[in-house]
Amino acid sequence: INLQYFTSTTDNLRFGSGNKLLHNVVGGHIGVFEGNGGDLRIGLARQSLHDGQQWMHRPLRLHVVIEAPRAMIDQVIANHAVVRDLVRNGWLHLLRLDGLPARLEVRTA
Repeated sequence: INLQYFTSTTDNLRFGSGNKLLHNVVGGHIGVFEGNGGDLRIGLARQSLHDGQQWMHRPLRLHVVIEAPRAMIDQVIANHAVVRDLVRNGWLHLLRLDGLPARLEVRTA
C-alpha cells in the first residue's frame, strides 16, 4: 500500500486513478476506467490523496538501518552499482547503527 500511495502522489496522472466520480470498476478488484473508456487505472483516486488545495500524503524514500562496520558498507556500495545508484540518487537512505548504546550515523554518497 505504501508504494500505491507513493506513486499515486508523485504522478497521479500516470499512476493514480484520476477522478473517483467518473470511475467504472473493471473485473471486481483489477482496476477502474475513468469515464467510458481510456486506460485501465490502478492507483488511488485524487480525492483520497488531495484535499483540493494540497497533497495529504508525503512520499517517503526507503530508510535502511544497518549494523555493520562502515568499511563493509562502503565496500558493498562500491561493488554494487545498483545499490550505489539508489543511495546517490536519494532513493535509499542508509543509516548505520554504531555500537552500544546504539548511535545512528546517516550514510550519504
